[in-house]
Amino acid sequence: MELDITVEDATAGTLTEERLALGLAARVRSSVLHPSELDLPSAYWVAVPDGRSVRCRLEAVDTDDDTAYRVDAVEEEVPDLPRARVEILPEILDREPVSTPVSDAFLATLPTGTAASVEGRVHHALRVWERLTRRLQSDWAPSGRYREDLFHRDLEARDELELLIPEVDEARADALRDVVTRLDRTFSDCTDTKTTRDNGKAPSWWWNRVPLRMPW
Repeated sequence: MELDITVEDATAGTLTEERLALGLAARVRSSVLHPSELDLPSAYWVAVPDGRSVRCRLEAVDTDDDTAYRVDAVEEEVPDLPRARVEILPEILDREPVSTPVSDAFLATLPTGTAASVEGRVHHALRVWERLTRRLQSDWAPSGRYREDLFHRDLEARDELELLIPEVDEARADALRDVVTRLDRTFSDCTDTKTTRDNGKAPSWWWNRVPLRMPW
């Protein structure tokens, strides 16, 4: 069932959407969904009668009569959503606010270019790599969680940077190399040595390191 509630500013007081949803869930003894703060149509919260707020992914399902909805996944078990997969939602992790001051300072001097251009690929890969180093440095803040597949994806961004450094114009190549070295140092400090894959060839050193604390 869907319920729309409008509260006038003058009477809302300190009431938040989350508190209202948790109050309703406790009264009706059923989970209550409400949209998250993210600009992502599928991103919702589940207010659980036991007082928890759990992130979930809501999907629209077309039927003959109308549009129905299904909770596809939740980040923690919810008793009255037994068919929802329990997993850390990657789309949420990718939208978590993680600052990238080192990348921002360098990229301010580099044209953006198209996504497929050298410049565009540097913009993407460098920020991905710094976001990972910041997560490691802060013990996986802000959520304290991460996924192993995303960790490997971020290592691939470091692979990309290794290939891109020689392709950047000479005036910026040394500066890019220095920036990557700074981020590498943070990554090294926050990880431990361990062979993580054997694909028949010697992997780059960052593939042979793992987080000091596994967040998945």
